[in-house]
Amino acid sequence: MSDPAVIVVADLHGLTGRVDELSGLLRDLAAGARTERECVEYRVLTDHDEPGDFVLISSWESEAGLRAHYTTVHYRVYRSEVAPLLARPSDVVVHRVSSTVHALDPNPPDPGLFG
Repeated sequence: MSDPAVIVVADLHGLTGRVDELSGLLRDLAAGARTERECVEYRVLTDHDEPGDFVLISSWESEAGLRAHYTTVHYRVYRSEVAPLLARPSDVVVHRVSSTVHALDPNPPDPGLFG
């Protein structure tokens, strides 16, 4: 797996009565995104204490890869269907990665053991 150049974190706040629909829509979006050439990773996280809240974390090899994602069928389906399932607008942050450090030990006991 290559290191990402772009990481997107999105907080979604779904309507309580439509959580299953939103969950399915997000599952389909993630499955489609994972087939894209420049998608490094795509995760959908849930909060068991807040059933309508989801966090999407996606990472991309390049800005162009992320922009290409926005033109795919699975992303367009998501955009056309998500609005009625949300309690409020999503919070989306795009991070541009300038460097990546991999830990030498997968569970380092102190920051000095990072690469």
